[in-house]
Amino acid sequence: MNNNGQMIMLQLLFLFMTIVITVAMLPAINSILGVGQNSENLNCKGYNDTDTPSLSYNSSLNTNKTACLALDLYLPYILLVVLIGSVSKLLMPSGGRSPYEV
Repeated sequence: MNNNGQMIMLQLLFLFMTIVITVAMLPAINSILGVGQNSENLNCKGYNDTDTPSLSYNSSLNTNKTACLALDLYLPYILLVVLIGSVSKLLMPSGGRSPYEV
């Protein structure tokens, strides 16, 4: 196998490892986001805590809609950044090295 083939296989391996690590970290990230949405100061409308339903959305309190929206979009944002970054690294010419390197 030539150097280009080895580089592509190595990049595929790193892509696979990145996806596996990201998927393994999703439950932890999701629980951290749940803690943030469960805050009484945010009072996110779409969030329902399954562990303690008494701490879920309270309609008598004010809601910080911007912060709740940011927390809702955080997980898809992380997934898209990892996926796009990994695929662009894979498809980058010259094996991901700068064309200006010697």
